Amino acid sequence: MKKIRIVFWSILILVVLINVSPYLWMFINSFKTENEIFQTKIFPSALNFDNYLAVLIEGGFSQNVWNSFVVSTITTIICILIGIPAAYAFARLDFKFKNVMFLLVLFITVFPGIFIISPLFGFLTRIGAIDTYLALILPYVAYFSPLVVWILTSFFRTINPSIEEVAIMDGCGFFQMIGKIIIPLALPGIITVSIIAFTMSWNEFMFALVFTNTQSAQTVPVAIANFSGIHSLNWGQMTTAAIIATLPIIIISLIMQKHIISGLTAGAVKE
Repeated sequence: MKKIRIVFWSILILVVLINVSPYLWMFINSFKTENEIFQTKIFPSALNFDNYLAVLIEGGFSQNVWNSFVVSTITTIICILIGIPAAYAFARLDFKFKNVMFLLVLFITVFPGIFIISPLFGFLTRIGAIDTYLALILPYVAYFSPLVVWILTSFFRTINPSIEEVAIMDGCGFFQMIGKIIIPLALPGIITVSIIAFTMSWNEFMFALVFTNTQSAQTVPVAIANFSGIHSLNWGQMTTAAIIATLPIIIISLIMQKHIISGLTAGAVKE
């Protein structure tokens, strides 16, 4: 038994190191000068914050972080507002073409975004939305809300329908039941899909690259890609930007980890 434990923990530590090592490498390199990055030593000779100053202040990367935050937050809120009633309808109501519509939702979640780039670009150009937040929010909501609906539908199905029946018998109205009973019970799942939608919006690159042209609307992934020049690549500033871009997701995940775990596992439990 002791040997099995040693093997288990050894494998676990190895897997963690493999996954964490790229982030540690980026974090260490963010404090190095450009010359030190290409040297053999692992740690910098002294903590150097020039890369952070160059990225956040001189490079204006803080504007890109703000753009990503605004776009991801608005997208997440809209996806949740659409996803809760739609998922509840799929989970509880019987209506015509229900299965066909749900299969369509599943199909949209795996549909390659590259196929709709051209028509979306033409539509956004006609309404004058190119290089604005709207140019990203509209396609993000259309592309990510089906995934939110799909996940929340599975979660709503785990809630015992008898709870709703008892609430209605006690005189609770439909919207009161949704607001005071269903949403609190489904809160772990709602938080989980909110973080998923926020993360997907934050990390999305293809739409952001095509539909934005200037720093006033470009998000974090596009800004990081712009650090790569035609003849050179500033590794120090790029790793610094990557660290800054990763921090919000890590902080949100750490704060909400209990809700994420319960939300992810709840769909696997059938009452």
